[in-house]
Amino acid sequence: MQKLRARKGFTLVELLIVIVIIGILVGAMLLSSGSATDTAKASAIVSGLRNLKGAAIMFLADNIDMTESEISAAGISALAKYMDKDKDTVTTGFVLVADAAEGIFVGANVDGAGVRDKLAGQAKSAGLMNSHQERTDNEIADNLYTSADSVAYVRVR
Repeated sequence: MQKLRARKGFTLVELLIVIVIIGILVGAMLLSSGSATDTAKASAIVSGLRNLKGAAIMFLADNIDMTESEISAAGISALAKYMDKDKDTVTTGFVLVADAAEGIFVGANVDGAGVRDKLAGQAKSAGLMNSHQERTDNEIADNLYTSADSVAYVRVR
């Protein structure tokens, strides 16, 4: 009778199968982590807009006599002293728009299609608009932020 020899390792086919399975899992993880990154960036933009809106309200309360042109000239950097975080990073990528006819808005420049898609999904609940022009109630749906827009605005006043 022949003795069966015990195997001392894996065959090449077994190793290749394991490598392919690991590759598929890594690929799936990278796809989902990209989506998570876009969601995090979109949430950071919405949070930044809300913080800047609060800072703009405080700025306007302290400078009640300023005209819209003076507010525009002061720009987003004027809100920095009303922020509790690192003032330079909080205002980077954001804009302050003041128009006598339309009102006062803060906006965020949005980079990346994935981030734009995530923001478009949050537009209604977060009050994101695609322009800094006031709309009537019938036109509000036309003014919501969409993934085609490069700047998201929130109305301050």
